[in-house]
Formats: sequence, C-alpha cells, structure tokens
Amino acid sequence: MQPPEKLDAEKKRLLQEVQVLLSMVPVPVVVTDALGNILHANAVAENVWKRSQIALTNKHIREIVEGGEIEALIKQGKPAHKIPVRIKDAANFLHMYECRIRPLFVYRKVAGAVLQFTAAPYAEHKEERRKHPVRYTFSDIRGNSDIIVSLKKQSAHIAPTDSTILIRGESGTGKEVFAQAIHATSMRKDGPFVALNCAAIPEALLESELFGYEEGSFTGAKKGGKEGRFELARGGTLFLDEIGDMPLFLQAKLLRVLQERRIERIGGTDTIPIDVRVIAATHKNLEAMIADGRFREDLYFRLNVIPLYVPPLRNRKEDLYDLIHYFMKRCSKRLGKEQKRLSSQALKRLYDYHWPGNIREVENVVEYIMNLEIGELVTVTSLPASLREIDEKIMPKLTKEPPVETVHDNPREILTIDEKETELILKALQRFGRSTEGKKKAAASLGISVATLYRRLQKIRYEKKLSK
Repeated sequence: MQPPEKLDAEKKRLLQEVQVLLSMVPVPVVVTDALGNILHANAVAENVWKRSQIALTNKHIREIVEGGEIEALIKQGKPAHKIPVRIKDAANFLHMYECRIRPLFVYRKVAGAVLQFTAAPYAEHKEERRKHPVRYTFSDIRGNSDIIVSLKKQSAHIAPTDSTILIRGESGTGKEVFAQAIHATSMRKDGPFVALNCAAIPEALLESELFGYEEGSFTGAKKGGKEGRFELARGGTLFLDEIGDMPLFLQAKLLRVLQERRIERIGGTDTIPIDVRVIAATHKNLEAMIADGRFREDLYFRLNVIPLYVPPLRNRKEDLYDLIHYFMKRCSKRLGKEQKRLSSQALKRLYDYHWPGNIREVENVVEYIMNLEIGELVTVTSLPASLREIDEKIMPKLTKEPPVETVHDNPREILTIDEKETELILKALQRFGRSTEGKKKAAASLGISVATLYRRLQKIRYEKKLSK
C-alpha cells in the first residue's frame, strides 16, 4: 500500500490531467463533489457564467443553476440527458440551457459528477441578433473600380479569421459598412454585431458603456447592474468607431482587455472572460496622435493587426453612377416615389463635384432630389445649392444657361440640350398647350420653373437653327 503523501501526489497529478482535458472541451463543463460543491470549471464555463474559475469553484451548483433537480441527481449518482435548466450569470441574468450529467464513483460510492451544458442557446442568439442586426453585406458595397474591388477581396479573405482589424478612411467613406460585411462573412455571423461610437458618448459614461457595471457601483446605477458592450457582443463582433477619440485612461484599459481577453465591470471584483472579435475604425491620423502623446503606441499596434483603408469617393469617381443608381432605387422604395433620370448636364456637375462628405453625402444628395424633384428628369437646377454654386468658378462659362433676353453673337456658345430632355419638353407642351397657362402646367409636370422652361425652349430654337 502506498503512503498517504504519494496518494495525495497521485490525486493531484490526476486532477491536473483532468483539468487539461476539460480545457480542450468546446462546451461548458463543471465538476462537482457528491454534495454539489463545484470543484472545477473549464474556460468555456467561465465565459458562459461570466465568472472566473476561482469564483465558480467557491460556489454550490444550486447558486449558478436553476431547475432540473440537478442537486438530487448528483447525490443519487444517476446519469441524465437533456435536462432543461436555467443558468445564472454574474449579473443574475437567466439563460436557457440543457444539462447532461455523468456521475463519478470511487469504490462504488458516489464521489461527484461531471455536468456538461449545451452551449448553443439558439433562441437567445436569435434575440441577440434581433437587438444588434447586421444591415450590410459585401453585395451592398457598390462600385467596380479597381481600388474598391481589391478592397472587397481583401476584406472577404480576412473575414473568417478572428484577428483584430483597424479600418481607416475619411468620414462618410463607409467604414462601418465594411465592418458589418466582414462580420456577416465571418465565423461569428450568427452572433451579434455591436457598435459603439467612441466620439458620441461623454467621456464619463464611455467606460460603463464598454465594460458595464455592478449594482450599487455608483449613484443611479441600474438594479442588477448592466452589461457592457463587450458582454453584449459575446460570440460576435464589437465595432469601436472613432477609436481615435477614446480618452487615454480608457486606452490603457482597452489594451489590457485585448491582451488578457477578460473584462472587469465597474464596481466588480470578478474578471469576466470575453469571446469577441474587435474591429476598430477612425478617420484620424493615429501616427500624428502618437507623436503628440494623444494615442498609445502599444494600443495602436494591438489594433493594427490587419489594416484596411477605405478610399475617398474623389479617388474612385468611376463608382459614382453606380452609387447614385443604388441610393435612388433604395430611396424611391422608402419614399414610395418613382425613380428619376439625370440629364447629361446634371450628371456632369455631379462628376465634377469633389464630394467632401463622400458616400454619405451622395446618399443625402439623392434623397434631396427624390424629395424635391417632381418631374421625371433631374437637371442642374434640381440639384442642391451646394452643387449648383460651388463649382461655378471652375466650370466653363458655356455651361451656364443664358438669360432669356440675352442675344449671342455666336449661337454655338449655347450648350446643346439632351435629346431626351427636348422630347419631354415638346411632349409636355403638346399635352398642355403653348399658351402662358399651358407652359406653366408643362413646367410643373417637368418639375422645373417657368423661367427654366423658357430658357430650354430658347435653346431648342437655337438647336433647330444650327441643324438647318
């Protein structure tokens, strides 16, 4: 018979081996003694209960699991399958799971049990996706320019990995659209996509939004505490927009979370394991901010594992027509209006514009046109004032429409009218007549002013003279 100290060493070695084996199991597993006291929990269980292993091993099974008469089954040493139970996480929130019990025997006596929980609460995942839906995929990213096609291929290639991504680009270029598309193509697509704009939330509230808080941690704290964005994004993706606006003290805390993959709520003592992919975005020059001491260099390298750059619209003007058509189709469906056609002059003005607001500005311009243009044809006069006026200094003078009373020595300086536009004007006049009242009705049906109609007619007369 072996001495007691050798038996204790053997038990310790066996326990270590069991712990290593359980750490490789991809579902939550808890080991208890015959009375239901927790002896061990694997890493997946830590994530599900949002408690550290030390915190779990100090509890009884009834404190973290409700229903199914788990305690009685452990004491009786009876195996069981698919027992519906509710588990209580660190914030006392209840989640539905199924439990499987395998009893442990020593010398034919009940010594404890291994509890395995089904780690796929599908109803809960559907609810999380409903709260944090993904609206965009790669098919929603419009454009066939070489630069955007290459970026989409690169993004789709790295989507299945869990690596941290830093998306950079000017405001309005569609950084969040790329982030959502990456999530929708990743292995985490069944999990939530949770976004947080670091510039939109006051500095005093940003920490609690990110990491959550425990009940009573500060005045006005919600009863039962509150989950932070890291916890809400479990099993999915956390998108940190405008990361360059995050205060320095939170940058240090975020760096530790990215390194340790654990968070600690405000006012809490337990560290909570997290299973989240982080995608960050910014329009700021982080390198300049690092030089000025406004952004941590170590956090920059932790975030910049896979860098992506979304180009401004002025660098891919060939995608403009596709974007306009896409937003017009979407806007017409939302507003219940017919789609419009762009005259050649209006389209040229749109192409000549420098688009400082990028794709977001294109969407706004299209919505402006769809709301205010009552005719079928969109002309230069139908565009927002910023597009009508901003380029007048750089546009050739011949693009300006001459007043009705102006007489030109050289009629060839008059800009020719699109043939389709001419056809529409003549049809409107044929329908309403060429009287003053008829011309007013024709102008209204075309969505232009009476003065504009007269200028169009003057151009048509010049075109007819030139063709003779």
